[in-house]
Amino acid sequence: MEDTDTQWDLMTRVLHWGLALTISAQLISGPLVADPQTRAFFYFHEWDGLAASAFILLTWMWMYAIQDLGALFPWNRVGIQAVWADICGLFRGKLPPGGRNCIGFASFGHGLGLLAATGMALTGIWIFFIIPGGHGASAASSDFREYMQISGLHKIISYFVWAYWIGHIGFAILHQIQGAPIFRGIFIGSPDKEGLKQ
Repeated sequence: MEDTDTQWDLMTRVLHWGLALTISAQLISGPLVADPQTRAFFYFHEWDGLAASAFILLTWMWMYAIQDLGALFPWNRVGIQAVWADICGLFRGKLPPGGRNCIGFASFGHGLGLLAATGMALTGIWIFFIIPGGHGASAASSDFREYMQISGLHKIISYFVWAYWIGHIGFAILHQIQGAPIFRGIFIGSPDKEGLKQ
């Protein structure tokens, strides 16, 4: 893989840091929010969720601004063929190409992950802002049924985010092992090309 494949611009790296930290915190704190003994995690989960939602919104805006939505959602004939070729390659033991300019399984996976995170954010915002009583809804509340339905959907979507999170980290590690400087490129950037990318 060419080194230029792992050169992300500064804004993409900042957004990735924000998404990585806030969504990881969401996934880790999520199982703790239902336990009354860990109530502090509930409030942390709420406010971190709002921060994650802001990063998700900014990511959508940035992907639109730099015209990367076509890579994240390659739903035309050429894109679908590229995704299918990468999937077939996986069954032959070939790791799909990754990096900034790749269109195929990796970029499509990123798009699905962004959709899942967006679904989790929207249901979380619904619980927090739209349901009367929001995060304070109790069993005695007339809105408790709606709260439980949206909360259940929020939890189901979180499983997809977990699957993406595990797969994303797993593939990044595999790329790194094969010699592609994925971690340096997305978290730090390449010092020798920083001037060109900013």
